[in-house]
Amino acid sequence: MAKRINRELGDIIIVLSISVVPPLLYILQHYFDTVSRSELTVETCSISFLNSFIITASLFYGCRFIFGFLNKHMPWEKYGVKRVIPEVLIVFTYTSITQFLIVWVFSGTSLYDYHKATPANYFDDILFGNTITLIVVAIIEGVYLFRRWKESLVQTEKLKSENLKSQFDSLKAQLDPHFMFNSLNVLSSLVRKDPEKAEHFIDDFAKVYRYVLEVKNEMVVPLHRELQVLDSYLNLQKIRFGDGIIIKRDIHSEHLDQYVPPLSLQELVSNAIKHNEASLKNPLVIEIKSTENGIIIENNLQLRSEKISSTGTGLTNLRERYRLLTSHRPVFRILDRHYKAEIPLIEAEA
Repeated sequence: MAKRINRELGDIIIVLSISVVPPLLYILQHYFDTVSRSELTVETCSISFLNSFIITASLFYGCRFIFGFLNKHMPWEKYGVKRVIPEVLIVFTYTSITQFLIVWVFSGTSLYDYHKATPANYFDDILFGNTITLIVVAIIEGVYLFRRWKESLVQTEKLKSENLKSQFDSLKAQLDPHFMFNSLNVLSSLVRKDPEKAEHFIDDFAKVYRYVLEVKNEMVVPLHRELQVLDSYLNLQKIRFGDGIIIKRDIHSEHLDQYVPPLSLQELVSNAIKHNEASLKNPLVIEIKSTENGIIIENNLQLRSEKISSTGTGLTNLRERYRLLTSHRPVFRILDRHYKAEIPLIEAEA
């Protein structure tokens, strides 16, 4: 209710503000014309203001009613440019008739030198009023269409964002069972070989999995946070492989506050360990470094002799997450007996 009252008061202020302009121009014109200055009387000025107010209020509220009627029965979204001709015809018919009647009512006043208004008076007043109306209609409809366009953009972006979030949540939902499956495979192997190390593995695994739960609803995380959990994950692998895994790291400090998808580094390191031999005789060397283009994880290629079961979920998941986050894509390739994975760094949180 209060909002409607404020809107009505705002409309009245607009009408009053517009209606004072023509009388002021009328007064100034006669004031600086020594011949017609004598025509300026309190009665003439009052009638001029009254005439202008009636015209302005009639056109303003009448056109607003027409716009409301057309918005209901011929909305822009449905009819588009087909609405223009009916709108112009209806508005100009209404304003012409309205102004004709107002001129007729005021034709016997001092505005027309106490004589009946001539056809020229009718034509000039109607032409002037319709010209102003055309400008106002163009402004009002332009503002209306601009607002609807902005609302449409916001709605489109909202739907797009919700769709991307839905897709991203679906991808992230794959991380939990995928990570769990890989870790339980390691634990299963370790329990048979070294039960004591298996206990330590369970403790460290709990810490890593806690991170998995923490980032469950995040699309990206800072690189420094991802590196911290990677250290915990590598501790798990050290329990299993000892010095069979060698880690070399070269991360520039200016890259630490940039972003990557959660568990992306762990996935790439896990992939390297899963598919390659890691022993004291043939250590697996994993290099993790940052460049202007992103993070590179590279390892010497020494594929296991036994066949490794793999669903390919990890890298496919990572590609899809980057597709939703940025136009840059991760790159995976084999070069000079080395497997090289490069993932882009994201400048700002998505």
